[in-house]
Amino acid sequence: MKKLFISCIKNLFKYTIAIFFIPILFLVALYINVFNNNHRKRIVWGSTPLINNYYWSEAMKQDGYKSETYVSQIYSKINKSSDFDKILEYQYSFLPSHIKPYFAFLVSLFKYDIFFTSFDGFFLQETPIDFLQVFYLKLARKKIIVIPYGADAYVTRNINSSSLAHALIYSYPLTSRYQTSILRKVNYWTKYADAIIPGFMFADGIGRWDILTPSPLSLDLKLWKKSNKKQVSNGKNREIVIAHTPNHRGFKGTEFIIKAIEQLKEKGYKIKFLLIEKKQNSEVQKILSKEVDILIEQIVFTGFGLSGVEGLATGITTISNLENNSYILPLRRWTYFAECPIVSASPETIFKILKKLIENPKLREKLGNCGREYAKKYHSVDFARYLFSNIIGYVYGEKKSIMDLFHPLIGNYLKDSKKISPPLKNNNLVD
Repeated sequence: MKKLFISCIKNLFKYTIAIFFIPILFLVALYINVFNNNHRKRIVWGSTPLINNYYWSEAMKQDGYKSETYVSQIYSKINKSSDFDKILEYQYSFLPSHIKPYFAFLVSLFKYDIFFTSFDGFFLQETPIDFLQVFYLKLARKKIIVIPYGADAYVTRNINSSSLAHALIYSYPLTSRYQTSILRKVNYWTKYADAIIPGFMFADGIGRWDILTPSPLSLDLKLWKKSNKKQVSNGKNREIVIAHTPNHRGFKGTEFIIKAIEQLKEKGYKIKFLLIEKKQNSEVQKILSKEVDILIEQIVFTGFGLSGVEGLATGITTISNLENNSYILPLRRWTYFAECPIVSASPETIFKILKKLIENPKLREKLGNCGREYAKKYHSVDFARYLFSNIIGYVYGEKKSIMDLFHPLIGNYLKDSKKISPPLKNNNLVD
C-alpha cells in the first residue's frame, strides 16, 4: 500500500510538471515563430547518445553549419563525454532530473533550426507530453529529420525478416512487450517528420523513406587510417587474426561465429580470435588498424552498422549478412550498393566463407583495398556533407524529391565517379 501511494504521488507530480510546461513551451514556440530569423545553419543531433551523431555533426561543421550534438546521457563503456558537445545529465545541476528534459527542449527551440533525431524523439520522449513534440517544433518553424538506429523503430510483427525478429526477441525479450508503444512513435514521426532516412531498415515496416541509401553512417577517414598490416597469412604458415564486435551476442549471431572458429582451429588453422566488447571506440580503432585481418560484423540481420563501416574504412576484409533480397535487391537496383565489397555470410555459411578467406590472402588484400575506397566514396565526411546538404535543401522546399540522389543511372553523385568493382558476385565469394 505504501509503494502504491508513493507511486501515485510521483505520477501526480510528474503530470503537474507537464501541465506547468505546456503553456510555457507554447508561448516560447509562438514567440520564435513570430521573430524567427530562419537561420537554417543551426543543427542539433540527439537526444539519444549515438556516436553516429558525433561524426555527422563534425561533417556538417566542415560545410559551414553551426552543428552540435545534444544528448541525454552517455554510454560510458564505449563512449567518452568528449564525444558529445552537450550532455543533459551533466547540465543544469540546480534542476531536478525530471525537469531537465523540458528545460533542454525549451532552450533547443531558441538555439537550433534543424533537428536530427531518431524515432525516440528529442528530450520530451519520456515525459507525459511527448505527443506535443511536433506541435512545438512545427509552431517554432523547425525542421525534423529522423534517422532510426534500431531499437527505436523495430516492431517485431512488422519486421521483414523472421530471423531478425527472432534475434531481437532472443536478445531483447522485454522490448517485444512494448511493440504498441514503439509503433506509436514510428507512426507519429513517420507522419510528421520532414524527412526520414531509414537505411537498411526501410523494409521493416516504417512505411516511408524520403531517400533510399543503404546507410547514412560516416566516419572521419583522417582519423580512421587504412591498416598497414600485410595480408600474408593463409592460416597455416602463420597466425591470422579474426575480430568480432558484438554489442549483443544473440543479435549478432556470435555463438555461430565462435563455433565456426573452433571448427577451423580443429582443422589446424592458426587463428587468434578477438571478441571485442565494451571497449572505447578509440581502442577499437587501434585494434582494427594494427592487428586484424578479418572483421566479422554480424551474420543474422541483413545489413551492417557502424562496426562494418569501421572495417571498410580500415581496409580489412569485412563480413556481414547480406542474404535477404527483400532488403538488398532494391538497394542494388536503385542505389550504389552493387559496389559494396562486404562479404556476405550467414550462420549456415560462416565456416565455409572464413575458410576461403583465410586461405586466400591476395583476395583479402583486394577486398580490403576495395573496402577503403568504398568507405571514401560512401561513408566519408564528403559523402555525409553531400547527403545532408541535399536533405536540408529538400526539407526547405528547394528540391521536389531526393529519391534519385544515388540512382546508379541518373543520380548526380554517381554521374562522374569511378565505379568500385570488388571481386565478388552480389557480395558472395566466387568459386
